[in-house]
Amino acid sequence: MLFVLVGLWTIGILLLLTDPKRLTTRWISSIAFTGGSGGLSAVIADHIIPAFSERGWLTESSAELLSRAENVSSLLCYYGLPYTFLMFALVYHPGYPHWQRGRWLAWALLVPVAGSLLFEAKPGAPIPYGYVTAWATPYILAGIGLLLSVTLQERNSFLRRNRMLVTAAAVPTLLFALFTLYLLPTFFGMYEWWRYNTVVIAFTIAVIIGSSFRYGFMGLQISIQNQKLDYTLRAITSGTSILNHAIKNDVGKIRLFGEKIKLDAEDGLTEPEELIRDVEVIMRASQHIYDMIYRIQGQTQEISLRLEEVQPAELMKECLTMLAPDLQAVELNEEYAYKGTLLADRAQLCEVWTNVLTNALEAMPQGGALTVRVSETKRKIVVEVKDNGCGMEKHQLKRVFDPFYSTKSGKKMNFGLGLSYCYAIVQKHKGTMNIHSKPGQGTSVFMQFPKPKQSLSGGPDTAGREGKQSEGG
Repeated sequence: MLFVLVGLWTIGILLLLTDPKRLTTRWISSIAFTGGSGGLSAVIADHIIPAFSERGWLTESSAELLSRAENVSSLLCYYGLPYTFLMFALVYHPGYPHWQRGRWLAWALLVPVAGSLLFEAKPGAPIPYGYVTAWATPYILAGIGLLLSVTLQERNSFLRRNRMLVTAAAVPTLLFALFTLYLLPTFFGMYEWWRYNTVVIAFTIAVIIGSSFRYGFMGLQISIQNQKLDYTLRAITSGTSILNHAIKNDVGKIRLFGEKIKLDAEDGLTEPEELIRDVEVIMRASQHIYDMIYRIQGQTQEISLRLEEVQPAELMKECLTMLAPDLQAVELNEEYAYKGTLLADRAQLCEVWTNVLTNALEAMPQGGALTVRVSETKRKIVVEVKDNGCGMEKHQLKRVFDPFYSTKSGKKMNFGLGLSYCYAIVQKHKGTMNIHSKPGQGTSVFMQFPKPKQSLSGGPDTAGREGKQSEGG
């Protein structure tokens, strides 16, 4: 068990040194420390006390001190492991920042743990197994369920790989510990199976160390300098490419409507009202370029949102108006069942929807049907963009949100960042983005956003808009 103690505590210390301010890092380090405490308890009982006794150092006071240290270490493992594991799984979940009562979860879940101190263990047993197993079992199973669900639901292949590594490191060990530490002693009287935890913990340590060399594990990366350089270069490339992508779209609109105005003028078809509408599109496109430059100037850092009340139906109509020349060859169906507002960054959301609409139009080069819906459920605003174009294969659909991946490799001006950027922005709005597609049957893009909270006066609660950022769940 010395290996368990040294291995887990070393990993816990390294993770903390890597990113001590990160909440998930602190909780996963807590798992390592509480698990390692079990190893410390075994080392004291199996090695230190016998060594002291053999050398004649085991006095009454030292024996009492070592016994207390063994007992405290054992309790830290039995009581702390399920609790820290569940807390890690909770804070690791993308939806945790949006759970209103998240700040109280740590204290509420600590109540059953503290209650264990009120029960007396049976003679020869280290803990009151019946009571502890009653809360430890659902804690561990809930943590496993959260990690598995997060991994299975992740659409970004880069993030999915990281989540798979975390799940592979944590789930087998905690599932095995559930049986050896709690279920087997409680129901079958098998008290020594915890010694076999060493094998599973060795697997966990191997996963963490192995992944740290190649991919990184919870921020822990061997060859740190190379990682920082690579991250910086990719961040700069990503920011520049996203900005180029946005400018490309708007310059295209300006060119199309400029040519339209020119042709109408040459043919003598210019009408004041239509000319004003075309000029307004050009002005909106130029303003959008300015807004995107302002937003993405810090793309190497966290994407920031400037939230305001937006009418999604009206914003979608504006996006369609700016794409009017490309819409002439398709049958456009618009459904606006939701007439309310959405708390959003107008410029970023306009860019997202324009990207999605442009992708739909490019999937129908010979024309087709484009359907746009803005509807609502009890708690969500649902935006759907559907085309009946070429669709995508399964392998393309799995990677569609990956940065720098594109199905349009033949186009010089394509950067492979459109949907990756859209996915990130939708998540920043606490929303979700899903794509359903089959070859030859078209593609449907679904985006869901939370409805604005209603204040006591009946209007949207807009408190704390500025600078409010979070990842979607």
